[in-house]
Amino acid sequence: MIASKTPLRVILFVLIGLTALTYYHRNPTGDDAWFAEQSYWFVKDGVIRSEFFRGLLGWENQLLVSHKLFLLFGAGLIKLFGYQLPVVQFVGLISFVVVVAEVIAYLRQREGTYDSWYLLAILILIFSNRLLIKMSFENRPEIMLAALGFGSFLCLDSKQLSSLKTALAAFLAGLAVLSHLNGVIYLLAGLGTLLYLRRYKQAFLFTVVGGVTSLFYFTDIVLADNGFATWYYQFRHDPATQSAFGWYPKLLVILTFPKLFFESPEQVALSLLLVFLLWHQRRFIKHVPSVLKIYSVIVVLSFWLLTKKASGTYLPLFMPFMLVLVYELYRLNSFKNLALYVVLAAYFIIGLVGTIEIIRRNFTMRYLPLSYQDLRKAIPAHTKGLVPLTFFFNEYEHYGKLLTSENYKHQSTPSDDPANAMAQWANDRDVDFILLDHTFRPEGYYPKPGTDSLAHYKLGYFDGRFAVYLHAKTRAQ
Repeated sequence: MIASKTPLRVILFVLIGLTALTYYHRNPTGDDAWFAEQSYWFVKDGVIRSEFFRGLLGWENQLLVSHKLFLLFGAGLIKLFGYQLPVVQFVGLISFVVVVAEVIAYLRQREGTYDSWYLLAILILIFSNRLLIKMSFENRPEIMLAALGFGSFLCLDSKQLSSLKTALAAFLAGLAVLSHLNGVIYLLAGLGTLLYLRRYKQAFLFTVVGGVTSLFYFTDIVLADNGFATWYYQFRHDPATQSAFGWYPKLLVILTFPKLFFESPEQVALSLLLVFLLWHQRRFIKHVPSVLKIYSVIVVLSFWLLTKKASGTYLPLFMPFMLVLVYELYRLNSFKNLALYVVLAAYFIIGLVGTIEIIRRNFTMRYLPLSYQDLRKAIPAHTKGLVPLTFFFNEYEHYGKLLTSENYKHQSTPSDDPANAMAQWANDRDVDFILLDHTFRPEGYYPKPGTDSLAHYKLGYFDGRFAVYLHAKTRAQ
């Protein structure tokens, strides 16, 4: 028997309020800054590139292996509102709102009303999911891909599949490819679904429209000098991809693929609920809508075979499908038992603890852009620095050039004295100051907090968390 909707509305209202609180002074991730910097240079120079990673694969000239539509979207927001941190975090929020609207649209079509107990229940699952809440305010492409991919699926999920809906589904899947090459899984899933259902004319149209849309990924590659060779070189030697080349690394990724769904508690929550329902409702799986079943299976299998990394970060690509599968499975035979209560309790505990932890950090750790602003008095203006990746926001135009610590990590070699090796690397690149954050982004090569000097550099500022080391020539100015 379905419970009253009033308590569900109250719970949902509280959860939406908690979610909104997680956005207040949300400190950046490294990816917030890394992708924002690429968007920033597109606005400034018309080219996706990175000064932070100067000297690595020619990225300071042009970064051809990039998440292009995603970065252009971020560039558009920067152009309109400036390059403050919340602006680029809104890339994730806008995509998250689209995903929520799409899930609502799916349930509205199935239920025939917006005033549905099931709709309230699924929304509660969404706003109590730690992973979705966390990534809904991050400048990463996964939520955007989920919005485009699930939108493509919704266009195909029709008894009367018109040519217009097929073309729109293909176009959205193609846009997913333009946002991130992982988006190709939605092209494969759409095509595979249409072929399985023997809708061959629609499959041909889907292939043409999706393929043509995807080809725009190569626009900057065609226009660049020696573009395809440069693109392949950057792709083959990218620190994020080169470890996946070869049969053994790829086999390892394939064999460890399930960890994508169970890597940490925030990944486990929805995965456990879906697995539980698949087992408990196994007699009814055949009644789940065929397009949803086929598409979901193909999209997971495609990613399993193609991915270079089975990281839980990619779980949002599948979460809209997981949520509607939870809805379909439970709707077929609604039940209540102790096991369900235990699984739901685990889901909500993981979500609430994670949400409260994000809020706690927002209110107890000073907002990074404000902290960096205060540090300006300790750093000479228009100088060159080696800084944490998150130093991007509101600081770029106050200094000459900035290299990120991540750049040093990718280019460094093992050393018995890592702190001085880092300082020597900075000196070799004419770096005027080194900024260390011993609390938010500590690194293994950092010296002990308060260390007075490093090779060529001397401590100029230390407040227990941030340390600024100045080069001799900088101190002399």
